[in-house]
Amino acid sequence: MPPMNEQRLARLEAHLEQLVEGAFAHIFGKTIRAQDIVLELARSLQANIRPSKSNRPEAPDSYTIFLHPDAHQTLLQQQPALPEVLSEYVVELAEQAGCKLVNTPVVVIQPDATITNPQFIVQVEHSGRQRSTTALMERVALGNDHLRPNNPQLVINGERSIQLQSDLVNIGRSRDNEIILDDSTVSRHHLQLRLRQGRYILFDTQSHSGTFVNNVAVKQHTLQNSDVIRVGGTQIVYLEDTLPGETTGVFPVTPPETTD
Repeated sequence: MPPMNEQRLARLEAHLEQLVEGAFAHIFGKTIRAQDIVLELARSLQANIRPSKSNRPEAPDSYTIFLHPDAHQTLLQQQPALPEVLSEYVVELAEQAGCKLVNTPVVVIQPDATITNPQFIVQVEHSGRQRSTTALMERVALGNDHLRPNNPQLVINGERSIQLQSDLVNIGRSRDNEIILDDSTVSRHHLQLRLRQGRYILFDTQSHSGTFVNNVAVKQHTLQNSDVIRVGGTQIVYLEDTLPGETTGVFPVTPPETTD
């Protein structure tokens, strides 16, 4: 594979190790490392590659990591973005293996009382047919999660403020979205927000023009207060109150400039 992919994979591994080093040490001590889980993801991907009609084999796109309930709760409280980091890692693993992914890979971390701490199990599967413009419009079952950001909202082009009250929010040009953008440069189903462990996670749903957060192209991103999202010619600011009971003022946002 191209050296660039190998460098990217190495950076992801370093980022993952740094991200979860403290959490894993607290939960598992020295009996298990973050690398143990990513190695098992890689083995599971390789073991479940299947042929496809194209010239590239197909890698599984659904991954569930089962942990003891105590480890599961502690890990996701400390690192709520871990599933998204692992999902990005799976994308790189598939590229390294010369495989295609029919859908954006989803990594879910679930509790299982039958598993002895610090053991874990990785279960993978092919989710089925490719989901086109509605690729990510179905919510991933993540168990009971009642945590929510404080007063989350989107400010669109500095003119329209929308409170986020649902666990799943689809955004795009089509009229069947929860948030409809009147912008011809936006895809019919452009992006989706999912509530996971108390944070909204942004997913680009195979849009044509891409999704940018703080001027960086993203496929997935855990939203933070004041993040600036750009889709087509539309600018969206994500806001939430930083302290319980504190109201975040909606401030004017300058619409994106266009260059001739």
